Amino acid sequence: MIKTSLFNLLLRGSTLVSRFVLLMFLARYLTPEDLGIWGLMNVTIVMSLYFLGLDFYVFNTRELLAHDDKQRVMLIRDQIVFHGIMYLIVLPILLGVFVFKFISWQYIGWFYLILVLEHLSQEAARLLTTLFRPVMANLVLFFRSGAWIYAVVATAYLKEDLRGLETIWAGWAIGVAISIIIAIYILRFLPWSEIKNSPINWKWIKSGTTVALPFLLATMSMVGIQYIDRYFIQHFWGEAEVGFYTFYAQIANVIFVFIFTGINMILYPKIIESFQKGMFDKYRALMKKMSVGIVGGIVILSVLAAALINPLLVILDRQEYTQYSHIFYILLVSVAFLTISFIPHYALFVRKKDKAIVGSSIAALIMAGIANFILVPLYGLTGAAYAAVISMATMFLGKLIMTLKQDKAETNIVEQAEQPVGL
Repeated sequence: MIKTSLFNLLLRGSTLVSRFVLLMFLARYLTPEDLGIWGLMNVTIVMSLYFLGLDFYVFNTRELLAHDDKQRVMLIRDQIVFHGIMYLIVLPILLGVFVFKFISWQYIGWFYLILVLEHLSQEAARLLTTLFRPVMANLVLFFRSGAWIYAVVATAYLKEDLRGLETIWAGWAIGVAISIIIAIYILRFLPWSEIKNSPINWKWIKSGTTVALPFLLATMSMVGIQYIDRYFIQHFWGEAEVGFYTFYAQIANVIFVFIFTGINMILYPKIIESFQKGMFDKYRALMKKMSVGIVGGIVILSVLAAALINPLLVILDRQEYTQYSHIFYILLVSVAFLTISFIPHYALFVRKKDKAIVGSSIAALIMAGIANFILVPLYGLTGAAYAAVISMATMFLGKLIMTLKQDKAETNIVEQAEQPVGL
């Protein structure tokens, strides 16, 4: 695990460095308004991905882990059919993003192109993770989210006339397209010829949709918690303020990404598999390993981030960003709650306690909406940061309470089963 985790961290670290390079480039050479537009485009694409995917992969992850390669290709084929249907439904609806002026009409072509490519690449990376190829998944991610940035930034740095959002959109699209080609090449090991021997399983697709919908509510709630603040800031304070907030939020989120890549992505398929096969000692050992890694990672990376933020601002040399540096420390707390919430999340997920996950996430989204509505108009970016802490803490506590209740119920069942039968 150590070698795999280190290589994963190297790949993901390279991706994060590239994203950091892009963020610094945007903050240094473009206006705060441009950074705000990039931030809104980015988060809108992220949120739209969930409507295209409908979190169907959550259902199919369990299915893929329970079958061999011959059956897996059928499941993958049927998932692709499902996504094709969702494209026909969702893509026209997303015109509302432009109708309601969240994003300018001038970016509509880039939005749809990048969105579709991002979704295809995302699902391919998830598939590789499920098939116990996390390193390959991160390789795909590196080309999707990292490699192209170096070329774009280098070109724009050398040619001032290319320092604009159009260059960023073009590089983004090309990079994601390359990642899809790589994923297709990696997945050639599966017995794809078996597809012709089996018709599309529409009943299975319907069943998967029924199972996935509650998870979509949970996922959209979690994504909404993370990104809803940008839209409140845009509405009450403008795109420049979104740019400042995006800068600090992106840096703080590095902690979550590092831990998720180096720990969660490695362990969660094994956690699901061990629980499904009744290997509960192994399951508990894996959960303990994940918990220790997550908590330790939060402490170490948060301290490191807090120590480095001021030197980073000196390098950036933009006074308008420095005035908001205090929100970074608040956002570190929100990211800590988000990251640690995955410990009870997986404990509920393997037991198929989907309603508990959905309920906790929806409660947190409601809290995020209320907190942002009250705090952002009054306190601006500081209010948005505190709203993030409140909502993430709500989600963590909700999942933790439900997990403790589940553990208590299981303990009672075991104790009753062990009691001698009275004569």
